[in-house]
Amino acid sequence: MLKVLFLAYPQYADFEIGHVLFLLRKVGKAEIVTVTVNGLPVESIGGLKVHAETKLTEIKVNEFDLILISGGDGIGEMIDEESVSQVLQAAVKQSIPIASICASAVLLGKAGLLKGKSFTCLAHTYERNHHLFEGATYTGENILVENNIITAKGTAFAEFATATCQLLDLFPTKDQYHSWLNFCRGNN
Repeated sequence: MLKVLFLAYPQYADFEIGHVLFLLRKVGKAEIVTVTVNGLPVESIGGLKVHAETKLTEIKVNEFDLILISGGDGIGEMIDEESVSQVLQAAVKQSIPIASICASAVLLGKAGLLKGKSFTCLAHTYERNHHLFEGATYTGENILVENNIITAKGTAFAEFATATCQLLDLFPTKDQYHSWLNFCRGNN
């Protein structure tokens, strides 16, 4: 069974990951494991109260097939959390894909995972945090997939969802990929 680690934090943007969570469960039959840095419940921007299954330092990265991180207004509280950088670095070393949307790109930058790579996020996120992206190339594209790392603008929900599932080989054909992309865009 596909196992996904979702890193939640106070004021994460729940709306950015709705499509991808739906597809991971519907198409991939994935188990979603929600963790927070301290294991305590958090509330999203949209007011969803989420209870963590455990704290980040208690997980074993190699048990997961994907690390999923939303953007959000609380990302600033996460930047200096060393456990976040350690988990992300371990995931990359073990070739575990990371799907990062919007402001969560700063966590990848802080962990040094974007050096020598191209990435994207909203322009204001890049401008406010450019020092964390030293050695990386900001593209401004809606979505970018490079070396098992997905970065996306916070407005590219459909593309983020389908690219994540495509990276996990959940769409056996291009037609299936395009069908789900159209579904997520509201074109079906």
